Amino acid sequence: MSGVELGLASFAAADLVLKYGRKLIKLYKDYNSADDYVKESILLVEAILSRADTQVGFLKQVNDKLSNDQRRIQFELYEMLKDRLHFTVSKLESVISEKGIRKVKLAFVKSSIKEVVEQLERWQRIFDPTWLLIFRTRDIIMDTELQTELEASSRTGPVGESIAAQASRETLGEAHAFRRIVNGELDQVHVTLPQEKLNWSQAESVSFSSTQIIERIGSQKRYLVNSIPCHSNMDIASVRADSEDLARKLHQINSEDCGLLACYGLVKRRNSGQKKINSLDLVFQMPQKDATPVTLREHLMQPQTFSLTEALNLSRHLAGAVSYVHAYHFVHKNIQPENILLFPKNEPNTSLGSAYLLGFDSFRSVNFQTLFEGDITWEGNLYRHPGRQGLRAHDKYVMQHDVYSLGVCLLEIGLWASFVQHDSGETAPGEALGLTVEDFGKIQETGKPSSFIKDHLVRLAQSKLPVKMGDRYTAVVVTCLCCLDEDNEDFGGESDMRDDDGILIGVKFIGKVLMRLNEISI
Repeated sequence: MSGVELGLASFAAADLVLKYGRKLIKLYKDYNSADDYVKESILLVEAILSRADTQVGFLKQVNDKLSNDQRRIQFELYEMLKDRLHFTVSKLESVISEKGIRKVKLAFVKSSIKEVVEQLERWQRIFDPTWLLIFRTRDIIMDTELQTELEASSRTGPVGESIAAQASRETLGEAHAFRRIVNGELDQVHVTLPQEKLNWSQAESVSFSSTQIIERIGSQKRYLVNSIPCHSNMDIASVRADSEDLARKLHQINSEDCGLLACYGLVKRRNSGQKKINSLDLVFQMPQKDATPVTLREHLMQPQTFSLTEALNLSRHLAGAVSYVHAYHFVHKNIQPENILLFPKNEPNTSLGSAYLLGFDSFRSVNFQTLFEGDITWEGNLYRHPGRQGLRAHDKYVMQHDVYSLGVCLLEIGLWASFVQHDSGETAPGEALGLTVEDFGKIQETGKPSSFIKDHLVRLAQSKLPVKMGDRYTAVVVTCLCCLDEDNEDFGGESDMRDDDGILIGVKFIGKVLMRLNEISI
């Protein structure tokens, strides 16, 4: 389809999504249930659909500024949700119209609305990164249209406004905040925190992670902290500017569903009486006041005690976090289980809890040149693309390198086996990895990029994953591991993905990884 045809098809599907959504709400309300769960769920469905309505309205105004890849991904997302809502409407109408016991019907209604809420929330987690990528487009029309829509949504005011009006105001407000990031309008936002306000001497370590938990002095409030050491061979000014930029971007996060935590601020730590900065410390809000996080690494070293559905949801959330990282236009550079923190839910011990990506001590902005220094640790090279392995990396760090690292993590999650074992302070390759330290040593001796590790991981995925997670999950993992291969049909290889504004790789990732993970049913 041409760009115009894609746009028209996308909006036609979007209009049907809203139509079926409103019909569902009417069916639930007409059922006249006094059940509190049903009432609360109806409000949630209304809020999500109102957000979608606002987004569709804005997209119609700026459709000619979008690429065909963006239009295509939106069309596919609306089509996916349209079909699911249509099926639910038909089933619900059939059950409600039948003669039968009301108690049985109520059970179906509750089950139906629970499923609808889950579908809408999952869909929104995929769509929102595509929504943010729209605002990476550098065109004054974006600012003009956004300002017009924002002013219109603000006329009602927060007092006594409807769910739709509130959703519209919040959705456009978030977009405006993100647009300010893109336009570099947050440079004056203050993010520096005084180091004496945190109790550094009582810092609590998170097992197998560089992340620390630190209390605020005079308060029981706790924060997660990632420290970036400032060595003499570093360009401190660039690292400082990069860190401040990241802190400002992550300070804007207001939803824990994206797999990233809001940044409270940045501490520039110095020794007493000295001007030299020893470290730059990113301080993050804790998602739960009293909960203590556990790394994915620690979980992987334990037997699996939860369902495959939970493992799949963990993979989806992690992929979503990577999508947001790229939407904010920086690369993480250190995606591995030690930097994925899970917070337990108030549910049985079999629940994995909510997952968040941290470990930002190695990140960089896409706009800054990457350092080519690496290291020779085998466990570090395990999660690095061949072009980034060794003491002297050969390739500039790009977003696809994060996608590769994600692929290794998804492989571990799918197999539920740790590729790294910790014992008495020593690390060793896990049995499931099927490699030895000596195997990694052979690569380091050559000093040249080698696809040995990558090829081994691809074979491992193709031989072991299908019986555990199915063919579709396996295909996603292999796509991630091979994302920089020149013959890769999904990403097109490195030469086809030169992407200064980060939009193309972001859209490709959503379509080829995030959407495919969310299409899997277990």
